[in-house]
Amino acid sequence: MGKGRKKLPTAMKIMQGTLEKSRVIENEMQVDLLSELPEAPDLLSEIGIAEWYKITTQLFNLKMLHDVDQSLILAYCNEMSLYIESELELRQNGRIDNFKNSNGELMRSQAKPLVKVKNDALNNAMKLATQFGLTPVARSNISAPTTTNNNTQINNYFD
Repeated sequence: MGKGRKKLPTAMKIMQGTLEKSRVIENEMQVDLLSELPEAPDLLSEIGIAEWYKITTQLFNLKMLHDVDQSLILAYCNEMSLYIESELELRQNGRIDNFKNSNGELMRSQAKPLVKVKNDALNNAMKLATQFGLTPVARSNISAPTTTNNNTQINNYFD
């Protein structure tokens, strides 16, 4: 027999509207919410930095950005960066390697190794994205905290 449902944090149950007294976890671990938007780590590429600010700004505005999450966000941004950079390289140089014999006749064709790198990066990014509610399916399971006009990036843009 299986282990049953995965345990969800109380905050997630509140957001989903499924919290019941019998389902409250005693002595649940609480982590620190970030009070300001963190700077992007130096090891990210330009694409990764852009992704970092897009994700952290969104989570920060929803009051869902925690200090302990930064490493996973870094991993997500790095994987997305690797995916995009690989895709750009493949578009420029092609996706297929053709192998010819000494007469110039085509012997075989195969996908370039970078195709696997790109696909693996996207799969890794998708797995991480679901942890933060960054996919449409993951978002459908979360009722985000109520925001005011003062804490969203779009509203600050028009001020």
